[in-house]
Amino acid sequence: MSNEPSNPADYFASLLGDANPANGRPKPRRTTVVTPATVARVHAEQAADAFAAEREALNEEIENQKAVVEALALELAEAKESLETANNALAAAKEESEAVKRELAISQEALEREKSVPRHDPALLDKIADGEREIERLQALLAEAQRTSLSSAVLLEKPDGVTEKFTGEIREHLLEALADAQKAADAGGRDRRARILEAILFANARTGELARRRDAVKQIMKDAGSFIDDSAIAELEKLGFRYVSGANHHKLDFAGIRFPVSKTPGDRRSCLNSAAEICNRVF
Repeated sequence: MSNEPSNPADYFASLLGDANPANGRPKPRRTTVVTPATVARVHAEQAADAFAAEREALNEEIENQKAVVEALALELAEAKESLETANNALAAAKEESEAVKRELAISQEALEREKSVPRHDPALLDKIADGEREIERLQALLAEAQRTSLSSAVLLEKPDGVTEKFTGEIREHLLEALADAQKAADAGGRDRRARILEAILFANARTGELARRRDAVKQIMKDAGSFIDDSAIAELEKLGFRYVSGANHHKLDFAGIRFPVSKTPGDRRSCLNSAAEICNRVF
């Protein structure tokens, strides 16, 4: 007996895989066979895609780093060029200052020779007056040359009315303030300001005099023990302090800043606390 469907509809349904053929036979299922080679190929493709993505990200990071390095190199070149220009200007100002000094010396010698001649000749007196005016002019030129030299060297001019307690005090305070500002700018993400301040600090090394004086004050107060005696005051005066007598306490003055210190035995820590306060207020 033949297994072929007797009904033509059932026959064609069986060829098309009809799930509900007329004779009630189920639709034949298709089976996909996954071989180890197929799995390996899929894994290889996935790994290749991941590697390509990682390589692309790495290349992008390298390009970004290159851009940063190029920008830093450009800034460094500009800073070097600016420094060279400033050095050239400073050298020119110094040369001009020396020339003015030489010319001033010559004029002063000539004036002294003329002054030694008896002053009964009006023409000679006029000549001497002209010489004195020329000296005044040369002195003004010298002062201007020195001012220009100072401006080129330290960026800022020394303020009037502020006297230094020791040589370079103002400069040291400014450099310490710039160092604090550089750290704050760096922490705050102000990159340009941080780099400029870093360059200034690199070009202007600190002497460390403020730190030395802070350490000296702390050592003096530590050696003094529980109270400040005359020998301790004498050591502090060597650092620029001035003793001001007080009824119950010693009073010290530094550039108009005053603070009391104990003159009677007491807690040893009071001297150390006074040292910390003094260093904070004046150094």
